[in-house]
Amino acid sequence: MTTQALQFTLETVDDSAVLGQSFLTVDGAGEPAVAYVIGTSVGAAVRVARRHNGHWTHENTGGFPAGDDVRISLSFDSGGVPHIAYRDGDSGNAMFGTRGDDGGWSLEPIPTQAGLIVRSAADVSMQIEPNLNDPPFADTPTVGYRDAFNGDSAAVARKVGGSWQISGVDAPSDVRTGLSLAFDSSAGLRLAYFQGFDDGSPVIPQPLKLAQEEVSDAGDPHPPTFVSRVIDPDMRAAESVSMARGLFSKVLVAYADVRTRTVRAWSSSFGSEPRIEVVAEGNDANGPRFPSAAGDPHQTLFIAYLDDGQVVLARRGPAGWTSQPVATGDGWPSLEFGKDGTAHLAYGTGTLMYARATVGPG
Repeated sequence: MTTQALQFTLETVDDSAVLGQSFLTVDGAGEPAVAYVIGTSVGAAVRVARRHNGHWTHENTGGFPAGDDVRISLSFDSGGVPHIAYRDGDSGNAMFGTRGDDGGWSLEPIPTQAGLIVRSAADVSMQIEPNLNDPPFADTPTVGYRDAFNGDSAAVARKVGGSWQISGVDAPSDVRTGLSLAFDSSAGLRLAYFQGFDDGSPVIPQPLKLAQEEVSDAGDPHPPTFVSRVIDPDMRAAESVSMARGLFSKVLVAYADVRTRTVRAWSSSFGSEPRIEVVAEGNDANGPRFPSAAGDPHQTLFIAYLDDGQVVLARRGPAGWTSQPVATGDGWPSLEFGKDGTAHLAYGTGTLMYARATVGPG
């Protein structure tokens, strides 16, 4: 079966001094929104852009992130309120922000596993839990991060009833290279992350791991517990990781290898064995890949990534992965699908750009 290339329309979102990273999500009305970083006279700043009736609006959140090496997270609750999470550029804390009714943003640090003591965090990844049948945690902010207070261990923080509940996910690691948190369509929570240990090798092993929340009683108010396993033991010098959100019976993790510059995909489907596939081969010209994983309403798997100055979209079909160029760009792409099958893609060219296309079945 031949897969037709998607036809994208392109728009400029913000022509300010936009830095590399962006994070796109779709609000309850099916409109895209993007969290991204701009350069200002006092340093990098977090901004949110939203599209309505074909026009973009921009809001400065008051947040100042730490560099441009980890995606900012953006998510909407069931009431349409946007929330952000990121690593603070001054303190190194994990930060959480909410837009108020007056249009202003309130920001607060997220505790570490020590409770009230706030220490440096890394690889912050957040999503609002879907408002399904899970009373203690439904519609709550859920943040995964690396916790430097406990030797760079993986942790999850949930804000329930105005207080943060902290869960340890995995033991400390010797490297900070990536973490991605995602809920599936039934509010099952997973984290994909690298956990490296210095064994004296020239390149530290950084196996890719997947942690999954253990099922508990719906009325259990205690923080969730997690079980984790290695899903790619052969990774070294990992670059970044992205996990698709909202899938029904599948899991997709996209990640990149610094040594080989390959884009890889780990995927699993209900009733079949997981598989690891090379989505895009690498060479010396590729540069950073910054993959972004997503699935459409038909459960077709997609990954957007960079390839030597091009934004590329890959699709998993019956015969494997096929790719098509979308546009010229060198800023981190971020991919998401609306419930109507529209592909939404944000990326950078020195300005923030947006591309959209409609995906049919298959």
